[in-house]
Amino acid sequence: MAAMAVRTSAALARWRRQAVRRMADSRASTLALVARLPQREIRRPRTQDRWSVQDVLVHLLSCDEETLRRFRLIARGHGRRIQWFESMADADRFNARSVGRGRRLGLRAVLGRLARVRAALIEALERLPLQALADPSHDYPVVQWLPAPGWSHERDHAQEISAWWRATARAGPRPGARPRPSSGASPRRSPARPAASSARRSRSRSRSRR
Repeated sequence: MAAMAVRTSAALARWRRQAVRRMADSRASTLALVARLPQREIRRPRTQDRWSVQDVLVHLLSCDEETLRRFRLIARGHGRRIQWFESMADADRFNARSVGRGRRLGLRAVLGRLARVRAALIEALERLPLQALADPSHDYPVVQWLPAPGWSHERDHAQEISAWWRATARAGPRPGARPRPSSGASPRRSPARPAASSARRSRSRSRSRR
């Protein structure tokens, strides 16, 4: 039994190292992508379905902030207090509120917070006891729900932004457009997603409740 516990701990340690690397890489890739886009295009409405690129960045930021709140509850021994979205309607309301609030922020502020909050998120994950990552008393263990808000959801959005920008570049500049390069970018969804994109229902399979 002791040997089995050691192997389980070793497996969880490997999982966490991989998760940390993926979380860091996904954020660095997103910030590098955004750094190549003109600010005008980042702010242009409805390029990402109902959102702008900046709205998507705010959405990713709100996902990180929600995930960080969850980690802090787990660290205090209150993982059962995490509130999950019960439906896509709950997730949509969360997204609408968080993106609406985030529109008051400037681009530089959003980019700075994306880097800082992701760093805090990684630090919080590294500090969690290994067994907390697969605690059977939780509704959903960290190893099950973290991949979506940790990296795969961000990767999906980044791929959509990249595809949109390639199509936009092929189409040529719009009349009267005077693009400016962005600045301030510093490279640094699972039965439970912190915020499945309301603009991307087809890939969201959130079973969370809030």
